[in-house]
Amino acid sequence: MKQGAADDLHTPLGTKPPRRGRPLPLLGIAGGALVLIAAVSIGWIVLFDDPSGGDPVARVKVDNTASAVVSGNSVAQATGIGPVAASAPNAPAARAEAVGPNRPKVIRVPDPVKELPERPDGEVVIHDLSGASQIALSAAPDDALIEPTPDGIIPRVSSDGRRPMDQYARPADSLAIGTARVAIVVGGLGISDAGTETAIASLPGPVTLAFAPYGADLDGWVAKARALGHEILLQLPLEPFDYPNNDPGPKTLLVDASAAENTKRLHWLMSRFSTYVGVVNYMGGRFTAEPKAMEPVLAEIGSRGLLYLDDGTSTRSRAREASHGRVPFAGADLVIDAQPDPAAIANRLAQLEAIARERGQAVGIATAYPVTVAQIATWAKDAARRGVVLVPVSAVASSNPS
Repeated sequence: MKQGAADDLHTPLGTKPPRRGRPLPLLGIAGGALVLIAAVSIGWIVLFDDPSGGDPVARVKVDNTASAVVSGNSVAQATGIGPVAASAPNAPAARAEAVGPNRPKVIRVPDPVKELPERPDGEVVIHDLSGASQIALSAAPDDALIEPTPDGIIPRVSSDGRRPMDQYARPADSLAIGTARVAIVVGGLGISDAGTETAIASLPGPVTLAFAPYGADLDGWVAKARALGHEILLQLPLEPFDYPNNDPGPKTLLVDASAAENTKRLHWLMSRFSTYVGVVNYMGGRFTAEPKAMEPVLAEIGSRGLLYLDDGTSTRSRAREASHGRVPFAGADLVIDAQPDPAAIANRLAQLEAIARERGQAVGIATAYPVTVAQIATWAKDAARRGVVLVPVSAVASSNPS
């Protein structure tokens, strides 16, 4: 080997002055260029395209068929694939290749969730919730959960102990424990065809819809809502303080009526449609303030396997204490559209988030005004990316409401 060639091999790159005399062969120039391009490309991938910055990574799969959010104490922010969370033992970052209908993606999980166990085969699964709201619920009542009456069928607990609240519920987000859970109930449906259609189509599946008992074709509307994954409540008209000047509608439950009469009215109201998980008061400032009037009604609701939601509009409501733990109970934390304008509704939704972060869960209630539906739909699009999980009302009802 010539001395010059040996010098070329041992002299560090960039320290030798340019050679004078005969030019390098064309092949040598091309080869050097290719080496340089490869080096730059590798460096670019390491520094910019590798989200872990060269840290160890774990190969995981994305389960984009999941119907529940998996989060624990952290939620990954993944552009283009929706909220995800994963367990990636022994790796500060998780690189995930999506499987199924989604194209391959790379996701970085900065703080892997410790609670999720690794599968026996060693594979770690990331759950993609971008399609979590796409759940269809059956609109056909279960024969074991209905009782015929002169007014029509009403719900009951089956002989083997199954409750309508459980059977008709949207599947619980069982993996969303430890996150900020928000339940939103939108009522006033079934009266206006246009408003009902818009709410059913525009709101994400986890939003619970409450139907008034007086609309036409309620079974048809409920079927459409459940087909898009919405859990259903029956709005129960209760006596307000200024009744009868302010009349909620036919068969309103009254403070001065006997327990038997109110139960009879309750059964009529329950027969208007089926497959609901519970009831929510409509008005009722006076009725909910009277435990003696509320107690037999709540006991009957609970005995039929339903939940009760207090809409939170009356500060004098004593429904919670009147339930005596005999009915799964939930109470709304705030009315989202008490002031029905976009800015006010957005502010109330932010407050609802704050409550959920502090307590673990929160319940908001609203009416199906066009502005309300539009604002909730907009808010819900990015809720999961903020670590907020939208859940149906059955997921937050407590059997011990003390």
